[in-house]
Amino acid sequence: MDKKQALNKAMALCARKEYSESDIRAKLKIWGIEPNDTDLVVAELVKQKFIDDLRYTIAYVRDKVRFNQWGRIKIRYMLSAGKISHSIIDQAFEHIDEDSYADTLKLLLQKKSREMKRETNPYAKKQKLVKFAQGRGFEIDLVLRELQELM
Repeated sequence: MDKKQALNKAMALCARKEYSESDIRAKLKIWGIEPNDTDLVVAELVKQKFIDDLRYTIAYVRDKVRFNQWGRIKIRYMLSAGKISHSIIDQAFEHIDEDSYADTLKLLLQKKSREMKRETNPYAKKQKLVKFAQGRGFEIDLVLRELQELM
């Protein structure tokens, strides 16, 4: 595959779904594109707005909070593993509606609490709920505040 074919194929991919720059670089490497050509293809995709890491990150954050019900910590970890810069992640987090974020955590805790009918010790139940929420990536201070309201 030459540089022009790779560019066209990458444009077609990016037209269907948001991709980060590192995702496209990985695909180009799999396709056997040389590193110099990879840089040129990625530069052209950025220039033509097919790739925008901020746009990708905002969409990723929105989807993970809404559909996967993840917290900021887990989202930050996953984006950092995907080679997204911390400044872009911070900008994307500014787009999270704090009320709906807290409501998501509250609903998760309520549902999990109902599922824990056998747990009679309130301290153990609270500890399990905290562990559950932290596993989902929610901040400990928000978890404790929501648990205080719940219990």
